[in-house]
Amino acid sequence: MRNPLEVIEDIQQKPEGARRSIAVVAILSIMAVIVGIWLTTFSIPSTDFNLAEATQTETPSPFSLLWNFVKESVK
Repeated sequence: MRNPLEVIEDIQQKPEGARRSIAVVAILSIMAVIVGIWLTTFSIPSTDFNLAEATQTETPSPFSLLWNFVKESVK
């Protein structure tokens, strides 16, 4: 196996068009790996409506919290 610095030196000796092509392929490959890992760890929330309704009733909206804070501050 070749030394990574030798590979970089070989790429530096190539014309600019070839270097750009190598850069694009490298970026797309790394991006594909990252997106693949993200998709495999991505979880879709359950569609249990009872759980969704319970969560909404327990947690007030940010605007209602802000409104209550303003009302209490004015008193």
